[in-house]
Amino acid sequence: MLPKISIVTPSFNQGKFIEETILSVLDQNYPNLEYIVIDGGSSDETVNIIRRYEDRLAYWESEKDRGQVHAINKGIERSTGKIFGFINSDDLYLPGTFATVAQYFQDHPNAEWVCGDTTMFGEGQADEPVETVVPKSAAHCLSWAYTAAQPGHFWKRQLVTGGFDEAWPYDFDHDFYVRLLLAGHKCEHIPQAFARYRLHAVSKTVAEGHRQIEEFERSAEFYENRLHGADRRWCRSTRFLRRSYAASEAGDKKEGARWLIRALATYPEGLVARPFWGCLRKLSA
Repeated sequence: MLPKISIVTPSFNQGKFIEETILSVLDQNYPNLEYIVIDGGSSDETVNIIRRYEDRLAYWESEKDRGQVHAINKGIERSTGKIFGFINSDDLYLPGTFATVAQYFQDHPNAEWVCGDTTMFGEGQADEPVETVVPKSAAHCLSWAYTAAQPGHFWKRQLVTGGFDEAWPYDFDHDFYVRLLLAGHKCEHIPQAFARYRLHAVSKTVAEGHRQIEEFERSAEFYENRLHGADRRWCRSTRFLRRSYAASEAGDKKEGARWLIRALATYPEGLVARPFWGCLRKLSA
């Protein structure tokens, strides 16, 4: 028997997109699916759209919550599947994703966490396929060296039972990856496009991208002391490189140069990596 897959969609006032999201889940035609939609009390057409499909949902609700992370955690508490994933109410799963994920977990019983590829898309822009580079270690994650968009991830349920941390409202998924990697878990790449990640004017990635970057910086500082040796130096150097780039972009070349020198002194190995040369080009521009 195919393993049960639990999918949670957090939602709030995404009536423009949520029907596409729901159909991308249901049209997988996966026979052992548990689909849960947690809406935060939307005032647009979202609830009416959800009601059209309620006979195919395991559970749904629409009531005020504390935001996206809280909604996902509420869904986790209700989920019972062996495999768990979540997809936001503006993104889409691609056909065949659930079947591929289920087969992979069956063929690799020791696998706990997988990630496929993703296509970025949005109105007025060409599709951009993104080949995943899975996070290989906490340092790799904290140094922004991975590319693994959120809707491509699936986990064995036991990994997510503790939920996501509401202290990180913008980078809660990134924080979760770091914690898993610190605990010794491994993310495995499946080279197949799993999802379409939508960019639009009110998405967090577009509208509040600066907050994600600020939170990412705080995350690196928060976890840095749990790293050791070269990993800690790599993480710290990457923080310095981001400061160098930001200073150069703001026109403060002196400050940009100071942080670039600190980055190189902290992690000389970074001289051969693209981030260092990107910061140097920005400084020289």
